Amino acid sequence: MSTDLQKLSDRTEIVELLSAYLAAVDDKRLDRTVMTTTFAVDGRIVRPNGAALIGHDSILESQSASFARFRATHHVTADHLVEIDGGTARMRANLTAMHLWSPEESDSHSLETHFLAGGVFDVRATRTGEGWKLTEMALRNTWRSGTGMAAMLATR
Repeated sequence: MSTDLQKLSDRTEIVELLSAYLAAVDDKRLDRTVMTTTFAVDGRIVRPNGAALIGHDSILESQSASFARFRATHHVTADHLVEIDGGTARMRANLTAMHLWSPEESDSHSLETHFLAGGVFDVRATRTGEGWKLTEMALRNTWRSGTGMAAMLATR
């Protein structure tokens, strides 16, 4: 495969890892298969509050519990900038996310039952024998609106 074609193929595979993970979150089908096809064994998610989840089991358990609080979520990424250096890569992607609180989690005194957030993903990936895998996915929030964001930021 030519160098340009390989670079394009690698870039597409890396972007699709992030998209596949967020689709699984939004479709409420986050499971072990998603973890093993998306993340390296020692892969990490760094939440906006700095808390880190390391490894398939930790990520799956914590993210499943966190997203169970919502009746629906909708994550949209754009402006994927991928830099590949041999067998490692770094990607920057913008995120807009909507979270609709489940009835049990909603503040009964609030007229809003959701929050919106925008931020920037800093993603790192490595090439493995099974293709590219995410080694780190960190999110930096840049704006938010709605209710309950403090509860999300407190999540470890």
